[in-house]
Amino acid sequence: MSNHFFISMVLGGLILLAGCGASDENKAVETIPRPVRVEMIMNRDLPVFVRSVGRLVPNRDVLVSAQVTGIVMQFKADVGAKVVSGEALVKLDPTDYTLALNESNANLQSAQARLSAAEHSFERARRLLPEKAISLELFDAAEAEYRSSQALVSQLTTAVDMARQRLNKTVICAPFDGHVTRRLVELGQNVAVGDPVMGIADMQTMRVRIHINEHDYVHLDKDDPVTVTVEAYPETDIPGRVDKIGIQADARTNTFEVEILLDNPQFIFKAGLTARVSIRTEIIPDAVMIPQDSVLFREDRKEVFVIEQGGKAAVREVKLGHTDGSAIRILQGLSTGDNLVVTGAQYLKPGDAVTVTP
Repeated sequence: MSNHFFISMVLGGLILLAGCGASDENKAVETIPRPVRVEMIMNRDLPVFVRSVGRLVPNRDVLVSAQVTGIVMQFKADVGAKVVSGEALVKLDPTDYTLALNESNANLQSAQARLSAAEHSFERARRLLPEKAISLELFDAAEAEYRSSQALVSQLTTAVDMARQRLNKTVICAPFDGHVTRRLVELGQNVAVGDPVMGIADMQTMRVRIHINEHDYVHLDKDDPVTVTVEAYPETDIPGRVDKIGIQADARTNTFEVEILLDNPQFIFKAGLTARVSIRTEIIPDAVMIPQDSVLFREDRKEVFVIEQGGKAAVREVKLGHTDGSAIRILQGLSTGDNLVVTGAQYLKPGDAVTVTP
């Protein structure tokens, strides 16, 4: 019986020693400092941007139409041609309008001759009336003929001006400097009043129409600096300017239209190219900025780890703000001078010992 008691005591001691050894080993494992990389938080100014994508369109784009009926005799420009204001684009057959102008001129000359005769008769009657050499009825008739001739000359002068204007309209001209985007007529084609003949676009200045949401819209101002990047020329940033800010949201998208202008003196930008617009709406001074990938997204909150005195990890719940590239603004939870864990935070628990690596 004593042998059995002795063996039990020995086995119990061995088990106790094994358990103590395992506990000491786990404690040693838990106390190994975890390697992390740390950055001290610094404040900096944060520019806030509104970004959107649109397409380039000409500043002005019109269809030039015929103002009189006629047959196309000649077109002086074609698609892609550069034209200046007042330059002839299309010429219509002027024959009928030339004849009409000649007829109006002949009628005017006849009326002017009648007016000259009526004026002499009226002047003579006005001299003879005080001497009672003519009756009052003859004087009134001479005056009426003179006044009627004056009115007829005025009427026919207007008719000549209108006939000349119609003749001038047989030459259809460019309304402003630009480029021909479309030619819609052929030689010998009969065009009516209002028929489009050519498209003209002013591409000296280009326009980008973008749409922004209501949260960004309230911060937008016409004086905000604008940068435009055309995808066909990704290495070139072009300064732009806000031209128009819509005052009514689109009912389907609940966004506001904004129009941006950019200069195109070399005509390298063409209509239809994709453009990315960046508008700086404000600059937030002394913003607390941290790398976005240092934020841990939990189910109901966002957290970061900082290193406190004693080299222990501590968790902080943070409130996020605007982003700037790979950085994000912290509205609440961190302060300037905090030592933020930027690498290795996902492996930490509050109170863990850490070792800072370069």
